[in-house]
Amino acid sequence: MKTYKYLFLLTVLTGLILTGCESLDVKNLNDPDFATAFSKPSDVKGVAGGLINTWFQYTQEYNGPALALWVGADAGTCSHGNAAMWHFSMEPRIAWDNTPSYSYAVITENFYKGMYSLLSSSNEILEKVVGENMKITADDGSDETPMVKAMAYLGQGLALGYVGLFFDKGFVVTDETDLGETIPVSSYTELITAAIASLDKCIAVCESSTFTLPGPWIPGKTYTQVEIGQLANSMAARLLSYSPRNKAENDAVDWGKVLAYANKGLTYDFAPKMDDINWYDLYHTYANYAGWGRTDMRIAHMMDPAMPERWTLGADQWAALPPPTTAHKDGVDDRIFTDFQYLSSCTFRVERGYYHYSCYRYSRLDDYLATWITPSPVFRKAENDLLKAEAMLHQNNYSGAADIINAGERVTRGSLPPIGATAAEVDAAIFHERNIELYCSGLGVEFCTMRKADKLQKGTPLHFPIPGQQLEVNLMESYSFGATKGVAGKDYSNGGWF
Repeated sequence: MKTYKYLFLLTVLTGLILTGCESLDVKNLNDPDFATAFSKPSDVKGVAGGLINTWFQYTQEYNGPALALWVGADAGTCSHGNAAMWHFSMEPRIAWDNTPSYSYAVITENFYKGMYSLLSSSNEILEKVVGENMKITADDGSDETPMVKAMAYLGQGLALGYVGLFFDKGFVVTDETDLGETIPVSSYTELITAAIASLDKCIAVCESSTFTLPGPWIPGKTYTQVEIGQLANSMAARLLSYSPRNKAENDAVDWGKVLAYANKGLTYDFAPKMDDINWYDLYHTYANYAGWGRTDMRIAHMMDPAMPERWTLGADQWAALPPPTTAHKDGVDDRIFTDFQYLSSCTFRVERGYYHYSCYRYSRLDDYLATWITPSPVFRKAENDLLKAEAMLHQNNYSGAADIINAGERVTRGSLPPIGATAAEVDAAIFHERNIELYCSGLGVEFCTMRKADKLQKGTPLHFPIPGQQLEVNLMESYSFGATKGVAGKDYSNGGWF
């Protein structure tokens, strides 16, 4: 029997023997043997039940890339050194320190290892239920194998896809991989392609089966094969739309596929209910909690053009600011007072740059910050709608795209006037909504939005390198991106928004 042990020494159940340059050579380790550890169907079902939680916790983690990407996109701002926020938001931008000794190396290491831990668990499950034809049976005798299989394919797709979204390369290893062969390094585009293939398998299982997830697997809502299929479709659309590193790559996306996935995507907000024990959202916490992150002035200016888009006048700028908008005003997005809070002081460290200063914070998640047990939205239905509109835009269906946008939150919540059916207006509205309506939702939404439009500040890394500690394990040459390291426009931004 094959066993899958390829997770960079993550747990006693997984490990890697890595040799060569930019290749992965896998050796089975049997201490303990996975066949013994997961010999019972109930064990396999139990692991399947934790897959989405694993993905959620690593993507919304404090010691992950979420906060750094948030400030690097000039969506949020924070001068604190925590979670690499200060370093990743420095102006001018600096290169990512990819040495294992870097004080914030954990930001990429934890996430990279976490995604491969998720991949390992997903693959092990599939080896059981597909490779060995293990049957998972409920207490009432019903067959739960399709449910477990669907969740494993979903976990496999999410793991591969999120490595592809935020790293320049990685390793594609699935339940179908021949572990007797050396596994080469794969580009981010190959990772995304593999992820889509896995999500397609999840979708196929959901379309041919009937099941209801146990409540604790994703708390806060009942998930049947319908909702899981919708989630997988939306995730596929997200990966295709968000993976481009520049505008040229974005224009080359297969937008027909994006539209096909989005048309079968979310009809609800994917927002697991937090319990502050097994489910908690530290990205949402530290981005918005008092004394931590603020909303970048770029975002405030997008909603209220009277607000400066950059803080340039020093600590006394409050005297020069216009009064905050607190009721509807033509030309101003209502969400500046419904979703954001005006503040009349800032405690950020002056010596780290006034460009960090801001007079706004995000208040839409305050119920979570007050209780820690509310749903935490990481993929809003509005995002799926924007994916539809974006696909239509690239297919020259401007009226269809405008109809979606005008029926959405831009008008209903922002009280902004409807847009016309032109390419320029649709494109601008999608960009606006991704920055405002989807603000501080899922990992990297604003970063990917800026990246694919060539709007990240000059020198910002467009993706992370394989973490330095993993390069050492792989006997691979050290490298990094940012400032002038890498290829301009492909590894670091040569564009900008100002």
